[in-house]
Amino acid sequence: MMNRINNKIEKYQNYLFLILLLAFYAILDYQTILFLRPQGIHFIRQTDVLSFVANYFNNGFNFFQPQVFNLQSIEGKAVGEFPVLYYITALSYLLFGEHEFILRLLTMAIASTGFFCLFKLLNSLLHDLFYAITFSFLFISSTILLYYVNNFLPDASALGFTLIGWYFFFAYLKNEKKQSSLLATYIFFTLASLIKVTYFISPIAAIASILYSGFSNRTSIRKIVRNNFVLLLFFTTSLVLVLGWNLYVIRYNMVYQDHYFLIHSTPIWSLSKTRIIEVWDFITHYWYSKYYFQSTIHFFVSIIFVGVFFKRKSERMLGILTFFLALGSMCYFVLFYAQFKDHDYYFIALIPAIIFLVMNAFITLRNKFPKWINSYITKALLLLLCVLSLNYAREKLIQRYKNTELLNGGIVTLLAETRNYIDSIGISDDAKFVVMTDATPNGGLYFINRPGWTLKDDSEASLLLLDSYINQGANYILFTDKKYVNTAITSYKVGENNGVLIYKLVKRN
Repeated sequence: MMNRINNKIEKYQNYLFLILLLAFYAILDYQTILFLRPQGIHFIRQTDVLSFVANYFNNGFNFFQPQVFNLQSIEGKAVGEFPVLYYITALSYLLFGEHEFILRLLTMAIASTGFFCLFKLLNSLLHDLFYAITFSFLFISSTILLYYVNNFLPDASALGFTLIGWYFFFAYLKNEKKQSSLLATYIFFTLASLIKVTYFISPIAAIASILYSGFSNRTSIRKIVRNNFVLLLFFTTSLVLVLGWNLYVIRYNMVYQDHYFLIHSTPIWSLSKTRIIEVWDFITHYWYSKYYFQSTIHFFVSIIFVGVFFKRKSERMLGILTFFLALGSMCYFVLFYAQFKDHDYYFIALIPAIIFLVMNAFITLRNKFPKWINSYITKALLLLLCVLSLNYAREKLIQRYKNTELLNGGIVTLLAETRNYIDSIGISDDAKFVVMTDATPNGGLYFINRPGWTLKDDSEASLLLLDSYINQGANYILFTDKKYVNTAITSYKVGENNGVLIYKLVKRN
């Protein structure tokens, strides 16, 4: 009887994982979050992303001419990451209408495919369904990761493509004649690296591990090149594409004078000692509890440490891969150290290294202590940790969606229907607006679907900026609070809706 049950489980193990994943998504209330407007942590970045989508849809579908609503750059032209997800979303608007959930759904689909490939990879490495499922969910149980899986930012998609790439890479190692697996590896690695260049750590680690393995076996360079010619060709092609795109980004932002999107590193050595300590304090005291459940972090650190102690029992190729991926991730952390203070999603790029470090250590310990690892007590303890970790992530995710107005200044509530109102009173689509009391570059402008500028207050410095915007063609000013209405900068009231006031602009003397 038990054998029949086990055979059934083995037969439908892929469906089992997917059902568990979807059930967990339901517990997280993803079905509700999917249809939320941009809000919460990194509201600014979310509206930046949606501005790219909207401008593709509004201004034609020239893939290599991305732009946002804020006109601080020439014509709003600017670019950050490779905009393939934004472009696909804009094209989807043609078929299904303008629905923000499309981008959330696309991100979730890519990340979930990555999680499925992670499960498949762990199952092939561990040859144990229980551990493959449990470790997969343990790695997924990061509050930060789960927040961005159902979001607009592309970081979870980059991770998803990376995990898919690693699955195909191990399929290639298993059967070196299967060139299709190698091609798939570098297609997905390249997509991830185009979206976020920092994910190029993975293809570098993959090729470095194979080349190092050849050198350590005292194979001649000529033979190494001949044996791995296709691998080197795919890697070089990927490198050229990623370098080419990033050179285009630098050139594009230079031509259109955009200084908003980060296109360079912020290494630790460029910071003062005080700043270094400040960033580290944020990482260890604020973000630490959002990375993973504390006990999960302790487990990861402990098992990695013990695994290193018994490294002679590790599996050679996996150990080499883990070393290069960990080394690359350390370099990434040092090069982008300053970003870890305010940008939690930078942590997501470290997850592949965490996965490999933990799995390499676990396999090492299983080789050393097979009876202990395969005992029901060990499995029960790991399952308990996994459940606690998932529940912790759920609770933290709920907290992230509480009091979201504190994070976006109430812009979502105020301007949710303003676009329709502006359209109804006959203001043209290309009219330039200034949104007063908006601290976000694109938030208010995105909600009214108009190009322009934003001002966070009515200080003298802001009013001087307003003069500049008027000279650049600003037509209207939108006030999110009537107390900021200034008759010296307005000629007449155009309309009012939901407490939002719109005035025609005039030049100040």
